[in-house]
Amino acid sequence: MKLPKELPSRLRMTAIVAGILLVGFLAANTLSFFASRESIRNSVLENELPLISDNIYSAIQGDLLVPAFIAGLMANDTFLKDWILSGESDPARAVRYLDNIRGNYGVFTAFFISEQTRNYYHFSGITRQVTDPVLDAWYFRVRDMAEPFEINVDFNREQGNALTVFVNQKVLDYNGKFLGVTGVGLNFNAVTDAISHYEKEFGRGLYFVDRAGMIKVRSADAAIREDDITAAPGVKDIAEDIMADKKGAFTYEHNGETYLLSSRFVPEIGWHVIVEQREADRVGAIRQSFLISTLVGLGITLVLVVIIGFAIRQYEGQLNLLAVTDRLTGIGNRRAFDVSLEQALRRTPREKIPFSVILFDIDHFKQINDSYGHIAGDKVINDVTQVISGRIRDADIFCRWGGEEFIVLAYNCAEPAAQELAEKIRAAVYDAKVILHSSGAPLTVSAGVTAYHDGDDSNSILGRADSALYTAKAEGRNKVVIR
Repeated sequence: MKLPKELPSRLRMTAIVAGILLVGFLAANTLSFFASRESIRNSVLENELPLISDNIYSAIQGDLLVPAFIAGLMANDTFLKDWILSGESDPARAVRYLDNIRGNYGVFTAFFISEQTRNYYHFSGITRQVTDPVLDAWYFRVRDMAEPFEINVDFNREQGNALTVFVNQKVLDYNGKFLGVTGVGLNFNAVTDAISHYEKEFGRGLYFVDRAGMIKVRSADAAIREDDITAAPGVKDIAEDIMADKKGAFTYEHNGETYLLSSRFVPEIGWHVIVEQREADRVGAIRQSFLISTLVGLGITLVLVVIIGFAIRQYEGQLNLLAVTDRLTGIGNRRAFDVSLEQALRRTPREKIPFSVILFDIDHFKQINDSYGHIAGDKVINDVTQVISGRIRDADIFCRWGGEEFIVLAYNCAEPAAQELAEKIRAAVYDAKVILHSSGAPLTVSAGVTAYHDGDDSNSILGRADSALYTAKAEGRNKVVIR
């Protein structure tokens, strides 16, 4: 029969282990995700976006290099200088010259303004005189500046107020005297086309922003739809820093999204080129990886918890078994018997089923140890265990009480039947001749028998059994006494 065990709950221990595994895994996975996200963010802000803005800056410089070169050629062309110094006779010659420049070099416009006459010579003819200090402020600025040329973005009054990138070049005579301003212009649609090209090539949002924070050009997928970055939600908080820095990296929040932004000032046109990217576009892959690894980790954790729970159950079962098992004989120990006795004491008053207790003791066991040694003594205990085990019923509880003492709890067994069982066991041990004393006498056992009485507790019933055993010993051993 299986011995009854006390089974402590495994739930708490399993929950603790599961919690440690789960918290540890989630913490490691989350820290890894944030570290990866921070690494990607730094890479985008410090390398990718600045590299793109540098490429755009280089491309703008390349786009403006040819017009600047053309304007320089025009300013140093002896034909133009000689024509001016000759009194600007036959204006048609200058108009044809400008038209040839436009046609040969594929520029949007070509022009010359004379300091002497203030005539605005355009490839289409003389269009007006440059005299308005407000509308024509650019001319007076170029005239008075120290640099030989400037690049300016302005509206082209001669060509339908089209936004144009002008290269304005001073024209000086052979002695360095100021004669006027000449140059060429690029249609800003070309810049817009370049923006679209950059957007397709780099897959980022692009803006050109002037010194006042006004967005002059933006890519189609740009997040900021307002015209002024100083008033645009999210980016307005960093607009002042963007405008103050020649080159910088920033982040801002807009519509629940985090944007990474790199800005670079382009002095040739006086604008900031801004490149931005949604953080989610870069971290989306690692976020998906994070979710997948989290699900996989949770699955693995669940499997581990099941395995650990099973292992704890097995280990706990082994511990429980060890706790109620005598190590030498393999039968129940005193703790196991105490549990069984308490169960019987609770059940018997209710079910009215009798039970008895039989306490055995090996006679003269000390002499056996002294004569044959402790190893022989252990063998005697095991042999007696086998003899008694072969005589009790499956329903009976058989335990080692301690030392050379054994105890049997016989269920559904009144006192007469218990006495008969004890006699049968006593006789079986004697007949088995487990070991012979030096005198030639076989090994014997004494027994004390008692049955359950109404009102008994463990102390009272065990006290009677012990008293009966003591009497059997006192009356010569190899005897069964009932109390």
